[in-house]
Amino acid sequence: MTGGPISRSTPLRLTVRLIAVFSISTLLSFGAAFVIVTRSADANLRAQVLEDFDSYKLVRNQAALIERLLADIASAPPETLIIDYRTDSGSRLSNVPGLPALSGFSIVPASRIPLDQSALADSYLIVAGRVGQGSLTMARNREYVTSLWETFTVILLVNLLPTLIVATGIGVWAARRARNRVEAIRNALRSLTKGQLDTRVPALPGAPDDLSDIGAAVNRMAEAQTASVSSLRQVSADIAHDLRTPIQRVSVLLERLAATDALTPAQADIVDTAQSETAQIVRTFQSLLQIAQIEGTGPRSGFADLELRPLIAGLVDVYEPSAEESGHHLVFTPGKGPAKVHGERNLLGQVAANLIENALRHTPAGSTITVAVTDHPDGAQLTVRDDGPGVPKAERGNVLRRHYRLESSRTSEGSGLGLSLVAAICDLHGATLSLGDNAPGLVVEVAFPPA
Repeated sequence: MTGGPISRSTPLRLTVRLIAVFSISTLLSFGAAFVIVTRSADANLRAQVLEDFDSYKLVRNQAALIERLLADIASAPPETLIIDYRTDSGSRLSNVPGLPALSGFSIVPASRIPLDQSALADSYLIVAGRVGQGSLTMARNREYVTSLWETFTVILLVNLLPTLIVATGIGVWAARRARNRVEAIRNALRSLTKGQLDTRVPALPGAPDDLSDIGAAVNRMAEAQTASVSSLRQVSADIAHDLRTPIQRVSVLLERLAATDALTPAQADIVDTAQSETAQIVRTFQSLLQIAQIEGTGPRSGFADLELRPLIAGLVDVYEPSAEESGHHLVFTPGKGPAKVHGERNLLGQVAANLIENALRHTPAGSTITVAVTDHPDGAQLTVRDDGPGVPKAERGNVLRRHYRLESSRTSEGSGLGLSLVAAICDLHGATLSLGDNAPGLVVEVAFPPA
């Protein structure tokens, strides 16, 4: 059993949607947390820098301030803390030579500081202003703030990737499981649509769920449909059986009436018409009974291996006089090979007879009817084709129904059971019946399984 693309599976699509929602919500949460933590870290760093800056402001004596700055500059590595003091007299104290003049509070990347970049951090938090008799600039390393991005990225990947992998695996597993279960239901519905009413959805594995309920509902529907069809078939068979005997008695009475000499010519014509109609009714009831028998138990006890070619050739010989009388050309193409089938001889003969009669009845005089038997490795095939008006594509399934007749065939003889009987016999033999376009005309193919 093969299902459709797994991408069409509803559980997989739901899993993808849930993963997308989870991923987006996780990214938004981590993004908000990153912004909050980064701003908090910058705020703490700013408070620390301002505190250091204010500590220099507290020194009132200029000489003491210079002494402290020299000590701090000597001990502060520039990659951690930059101190730059410019006195009003023009002298400069700094652990970073060439630092441009700055003011206020800002974040400065290391690229703006003219120093060996390998000795600096990525960026600095700078505060500058008047201290004593000069301008002081302090820049503190904010590397631990910028490193938060890497930390958050690692945490995000460690948290999100395993979840995505596990969720995707579970989603694919659930999708495959659901696809197999849906495919079992689809196959059962497909078989039921083709008329195989004994088809049931197999018991679905796993705990009961909505798919199990749907499978059980399909089985209940199939059982109800089977009971309904069986009841209708039984009613048809009962009616045909119960009415056949009275109609046969009417036929006998009509024959007796026709044999009398007391009828006028007009009355004799009426009796002849009544006999013809009665004979048609009897044939219809016989066909109904035969279809009911075939669709019921079926005469499988008479099945045997036989060659299809000589059987069909004999039937073509039987119908050649009728074809010539109606102005048709009946041609037989025997093909090669034994064309062996396993079936009941009389029923297989009836298939060919009904198809030939159907072609003779529904094609105009001058039409050619070709009957062919071919042998293939996968079984024999019977083909009957004509160059008549054919059957519209939309009607080809309908003509296999009982009593269904095309509008163009309403005025012709027949009960509309010929192809229905052919379909029933084909089902009994496991053969495939198909109707196609002969361009022009109709082609009917019956493909039998290997004997």
